[in-house]
Amino acid sequence: MGITIHKIAKESNTSIATVSKVLNNREGVSEQIRLKVLQTSERLGYFPYIKARESGLFRKKAKYTGEIFGNAHPSLINKLKAGISEVMNNSPYYEVTHFLTNAEEKNINKVKLFISNFLRDEAIAGLIIAFIKLNDKLIYDLLNSKMYTVLVNMKSDIAPYITIDNMKAAFLATEYLIKTGCKKIGLVISDDLYIDVWQDRIEGYKKALDEAGIKFNQNLIEYEGTFEVSQIKLATRSLLEKNGEMEAIIYASDWQAYAGIQYLKENKIKIPEQISVIGFDNLSFDEFIEPSLTSVNQPIEEMGRKATSLLLEMIKKGKVLKQNTILSSGIIVRDSTKRTS
Repeated sequence: MGITIHKIAKESNTSIATVSKVLNNREGVSEQIRLKVLQTSERLGYFPYIKARESGLFRKKAKYTGEIFGNAHPSLINKLKAGISEVMNNSPYYEVTHFLTNAEEKNINKVKLFISNFLRDEAIAGLIIAFIKLNDKLIYDLLNSKMYTVLVNMKSDIAPYITIDNMKAAFLATEYLIKTGCKKIGLVISDDLYIDVWQDRIEGYKKALDEAGIKFNQNLIEYEGTFEVSQIKLATRSLLEKNGEMEAIIYASDWQAYAGIQYLKENKIKIPEQISVIGFDNLSFDEFIEPSLTSVNQPIEEMGRKATSLLLEMIKKGKVLKQNTILSSGIIVRDSTKRTS
């Protein structure tokens, strides 16, 4: 059963009439109560509220496309949203967006709930889903319900997707460090290995070591999936404690790399003289931190544009187009790594 205004009223300890006034943007409710009801609606995933919030005003005859984002850094999501909106603004569709928290993303029942909300709404013509691991059953449900879906930053044997070659990207990052003279190279990466992005990056890292004749050491990988600064610092400390004379660290995201740099600086470890650091994503803050961060560039906005163009094409043609796009990536060299000779 979907979330109703009765449930919202009970959870927010208000009346059904008050909830109705808030969700329909009517007067006669204090700002404190209004905020409480809106926060409860958001937390419960009350879909009509989400739709009204995103489009500015619920339009019964309007057409919508949905976007579901998993737990990723806001800068990454903002870049993807910018690419999506650039194309969507020239279409007849309004965007409806929902962001899953880290806990929600890992709870398959929560993911099913949000997807089922989209499936029940006849005004939703298609979905873009990013930074989430979906099992084949959920993807089949989407496609069988004629909900046109494009995945971003993940791969699938069933649905069309837009991503980069994550194995090659990690290979290039590791290879670059090796070319600068580094041999003992650590890797800090998410522990959610059911997501192929992280698996591919580990494999690319291993492949680069192997081709350079460097023996892989499991102790050089530290798993960290919370993306919280304190936990990333602990992962960095653990990596250094287990491995003497580290020469470089690859972080699977720029946000992780930023926290790692903080830890290294706090412990008087010079970057890149003692340890080089590479991140992933090439986010906007990379060039402003000290030292500026070398990063693997992901064309996130281009992913958003291509995903949206493909989704709109499927909606127009009325059929699923199994077009998979793998975009190229490269390394943006800055001051956190040594230069190649």
